[in-house]
Amino acid sequence: MIKVRTRIIILLPVLFTSFILSGCWDTNEPERMVYVQGIGIDFKDQKYTVYAQIVNTSTTAKTEAMGGPTPTKLVVGHATGNTINQAMFNLYSSSQRRLFWGHLSFIVLTEKALKQKNIQAVIDQFDRYRETRYSIHFYVTRDPLTEVLRSLPPLEMSTYLSRLGDPQAAYEQRSVIRPLNLRELLIALNEPPHEAVIPYIRLTKGTWETETKPVRIIEFSGAALLTKNDLLESIPLKKFRGLRWTNNDLKREEITLTNNLSPISLVVTKLKIKKKSLIHAKTIRFHITVDVTTTLSEIKRPEQLPKIKQEAEKLLSAEIKDTYLRGLQHNTDILRLSEVVYRKNLKAWKEVERNGKVPLTADSLKKITVNVKIIHGEKQKMKPTL
Repeated sequence: MIKVRTRIIILLPVLFTSFILSGCWDTNEPERMVYVQGIGIDFKDQKYTVYAQIVNTSTTAKTEAMGGPTPTKLVVGHATGNTINQAMFNLYSSSQRRLFWGHLSFIVLTEKALKQKNIQAVIDQFDRYRETRYSIHFYVTRDPLTEVLRSLPPLEMSTYLSRLGDPQAAYEQRSVIRPLNLRELLIALNEPPHEAVIPYIRLTKGTWETETKPVRIIEFSGAALLTKNDLLESIPLKKFRGLRWTNNDLKREEITLTNNLSPISLVVTKLKIKKKSLIHAKTIRFHITVDVTTTLSEIKRPEQLPKIKQEAEKLLSAEIKDTYLRGLQHNTDILRLSEVVYRKNLKAWKEVERNGKVPLTADSLKKITVNVKIIHGEKQKMKPTL
């Protein structure tokens, strides 16, 4: 009898606990939700228009050839409102299922959406919402957002592998401009010089074709210079070539040498940059040192390696200087030299800063030192194959 009572005493708490368990009655089943991969934001006539790219998860990661009609891979919806949040709620009115934002991977903004402090509204909206993450990538474009968001990767790839959703894959092959996510954008705008460089994208024209027709896909075509209050300028790639040589995250980039040489191609595989501030009274100047490791990728006729090295160093130094001067034309510290003083000598920075930046002139960048090291010639030696 005592054993029976003991068992009852032990089982009763377990029994009562089972009644208060919530179970899974309030969960949202994955197959019953709609997943937003990317959005576009435009601003016109004092109203925001939000474009949502919704992916068909049933076509994701499928490699087998299937008969029948090809399923739709994505759908783009849009709605307008006085605020971004109102536009999103207006979009909910026509959504057939709940929209899930936890897989949002990129945001594309028009130039108008970046002006008049609109970037503050965009960041505030997606920084507050509990489902979104800090890994969201940001882009700027002039092309119609519906066409940008409808652009699909070629060869029946998953929409998750697009240039916008997964920029790191292409960046590792050519590091022309560094992708920027929400975390990095917040850091850039909150710390000196309070400016950010966002990749500028466009749809290609006549670059890629299938066996039946040309296709328009996304390419990185430049950079947008941004403060927390406004868009300063959008610059094409050819006008800021030196920016890539000041990026410690560079993975792989190409150098073409033609000056006093037969056409020679070097591939940069490693880069290390140091920025040093030289402070005298209230005058601040800077010295940039860039150490570059390269491989010889193409050479048509025999050339002396010291000459190749010298020409490469001259080219990189000239591109960095040119990019710095172009930044001054747009009143921006594109090489983030103000941050060097802010990190290393806060007292000197406080004495000279204006609106969070060190006043810069053409003479502020006193010296650029580039050291190029050619380590090998790919599969061949340091001379032409034939």
